Amino acid sequence: MPKNINKLISQLKLKRKVYESYVNFLKQYNVIDFYGLNYSYYIDYKGKKLPLEVILGFSEKAGEDLIALNEKCLKRVPRSYFAIARINHGDLLCLVGGPIYYWDRKINDLYFDMKIKYGYLRQNTYLMPVADSFGQFLSMITRTKTKANYTQNENEFNLPDITFPAEALELWEENPKRIFNESELFIPIYIEKLEASERGRKILAKFKTLVPTEEDREKLASLKKAGLLPDGIFE
Repeated sequence: MPKNINKLISQLKLKRKVYESYVNFLKQYNVIDFYGLNYSYYIDYKGKKLPLEVILGFSEKAGEDLIALNEKCLKRVPRSYFAIARINHGDLLCLVGGPIYYWDRKINDLYFDMKIKYGYLRQNTYLMPVADSFGQFLSMITRTKTKANYTQNENEFNLPDITFPAEALELWEENPKRIFNESELFIPIYIEKLEASERGRKILAKFKTLVPTEEDREKLASLKKAGLLPDGIFE
């Protein structure tokens, strides 16, 4: 818990009565990382189970920090909505005026259109309501009956012999060029994880069509020199 939690909360400008339960939650718990717990947690939304990843707070980790994540999503999330949680492998729960809304990346995110001058258009700026209040959202959280076998960190980074889940493969399919944004430490692991499934191997085939920048070429050359990059992946 940050020592200056009250000062950090004041930066959010959540002074209205409707935000009281959320502010009290931040003061008591700050961040909750559901992947670090022994069980999986989710909320039921229209019959669909949406897994919870992180209830955001104040953290040195960008993926857990309220301010950092909202700045990152500034143009992607409609104005006045404030992201408070990461769910469903890339989606968000947002707070505005008390109620909680669901930002679904497949529906509400920007998409790229080559026919448009500046490239990006919004898919849909209407966010679906999930709960009337933050307190009601908390009451919707359900724990699975089975213990999770691994954490997100292990699955995503430390265990190359475990294939990516379907949701992660979907993100790779949408943007295979994201491989160049990864550190040299993780690129070989990701390639190995993609090679472990048929769907992943199709994504690897897309890597041959990518056009790396000069900086990307240097990173790939360094990996190849170290014997960490299989032949033919990017050529």
